[in-house]
Amino acid sequence: MQDAISAAMAPYDYNREDVPDDPEWMGEWDYWQIDGRGCELPVRAGYEDDPRIIRGALTISGTPRVFPPGTCDGGPRGLLDLGAARDPVAAEAARTFREWHEFASHYPPARPLNYFWEKHQAAPQALRGQRVHEDHDSQSVIKALHRERPELRDRVSSCPVDYVGDDLEAFVERQAMDVLSTHALLTLDGEWTYAGTLEGRRHFNTYLEQLPPEALVVRVLYHG
Repeated sequence: MQDAISAAMAPYDYNREDVPDDPEWMGEWDYWQIDGRGCELPVRAGYEDDPRIIRGALTISGTPRVFPPGTCDGGPRGLLDLGAARDPVAAEAARTFREWHEFASHYPPARPLNYFWEKHQAAPQALRGQRVHEDHDSQSVIKALHRERPELRDRVSSCPVDYVGDDLEAFVERQAMDVLSTHALLTLDGEWTYAGTLEGRRHFNTYLEQLPPEALVVRVLYHG
């Protein structure tokens, strides 16, 4: 299994000798290893000890890896339970959304942070940020949030109008899409997709879901 993965990764090595004719071409890394580094994937129940499940033995510094129960660095798509990671986050996001909107319903509607940036756009640069945040934080619901519900504030941020928004489905999707996606996805066709945007994270998750059960999905830690 390791040999097959190494062969698949080889074209993206900075140090490969058979570089393309394009002098501007560079690979994506100069060293790598199988390592989820805190982004391990959940294993489908009953397959935790399946020999097809992949777990890197050592960290990049050479110390033994310790895996949370029921997780791995990869394996056949059919043996991974992607919903086990996303579903609890989606449920918590829905709860947070409802709590915030129930709390906010007792106060005058708050404005988003961008409103105050526009309001103070003529202010001196050195003072603009201060005035923006002072005005934003002076709204009654924001003051009450900090004073009465610090644990809710920690979940909705200090700018909840911007962070949570008014669309339950959109908020839940944003939170759930973050669970599995990492910096980049290398597809079976050798195409790199970067997941720095919501659309990128959505593609990341959809792509994994649509892979055939036998396709290998592996977390790779690389340096480029």
